[in-house]
Amino acid sequence: MKKTMLGVWIAVSLLSATACGNKAANEGAPSSPNNEKKTLTIVNWKGYGSDDPEVIKTFETKYNVKIVHPYMASEEELLTKLRTSKPGDLDVVLPNASILPVAINDGLLSPVDTAKLSNYAAIYEPFKHLAENAKDGAVYAVPWVWGSTAIVYNPDTVKGPIDSVQALWDTAHKGKIAFRDDFNDAVMTAALALGQNPNHPSDLDAIKQKLIKQKPLNRTYWKTGDEFAKLYAGGTVDIGLMWSGQTAAMKKEGQHIKYVIPKEGAIGWVDNWAIVKGTRNPELAHQFIDFMIDKKFQEDWVNRGGPAPVNKNVTRTLDPAFVEEMGLDEKTIGKLTFISYRSDEEKKKWNELWLEVKSH
Repeated sequence: MKKTMLGVWIAVSLLSATACGNKAANEGAPSSPNNEKKTLTIVNWKGYGSDDPEVIKTFETKYNVKIVHPYMASEEELLTKLRTSKPGDLDVVLPNASILPVAINDGLLSPVDTAKLSNYAAIYEPFKHLAENAKDGAVYAVPWVWGSTAIVYNPDTVKGPIDSVQALWDTAHKGKIAFRDDFNDAVMTAALALGQNPNHPSDLDAIKQKLIKQKPLNRTYWKTGDEFAKLYAGGTVDIGLMWSGQTAAMKKEGQHIKYVIPKEGAIGWVDNWAIVKGTRNPELAHQFIDFMIDKKFQEDWVNRGGPAPVNKNVTRTLDPAFVEEMGLDEKTIGKLTFISYRSDEEKKKWNELWLEVKSH
């Protein structure tokens, strides 16, 4: 039934495009007199799932479309692209909580019609209610993948089990800890250790002192997942703060590494797809988002070391031990504090705190 309806839709779409001669919508796409292709422009991080050659080929063939990927280097850059692009330049983008409220309030995004997404019902329920993704009852962003930032350690060299974030303050690990060089993760981790609300800490001075106390125990502050992976593989560090997705990739590469969601909780994040206001391809944009949250895509990606899938049907097909350790299930979602939107003033304050810690 679904296949039949899809075939009808494609036929109607192609006839419509030909009849209307909508060349503006197809600018830049390969074309032929009888089979003109549209171009779907998607802004994402480079090498982040949607630009996999096989993924692109599958979607382009299925929907007779050309995908173009301008990349972004930061969420702030994405916001600038949204503000400076002309209507129709961009179709689908990948914002997170750090810019979503601004993009929605500034009228840069279009509401998503979730009724057009056949896989929307399979998304874990908590992700459908993220405050930053909606406004006035309309959904503006569809969760795609998620992950956590928690503790990893080498079970061959670190006496475990470890179950507390306080391990990062344990002098037994002095000189072997790698802490992430990021003001957001630093403040939120210290807040967890102090029992404060990680998104809305009540005592920033106490957090600063907690981080200053932790500093001499570190071997280094790492900036990229690749940097941490090399330090870990070489035995330079054996415990630290790390992303779930990077840990999964290291496991796939054969690293012996344990991932722990501490009893105090951990930091969570979500990447979302959104449709740009003024897109000339709203139907294709919805189909692309539906494709990205489909079980097959999400299962293939997580099995290749990708981030945690939002499609709950995927988790049921994975190795239960892997799901348990990596925290890929709904039980873990409940233990996470998902990064919420922060004003520029809050970001400035947190960043200044972090700079003071590092220069202490």
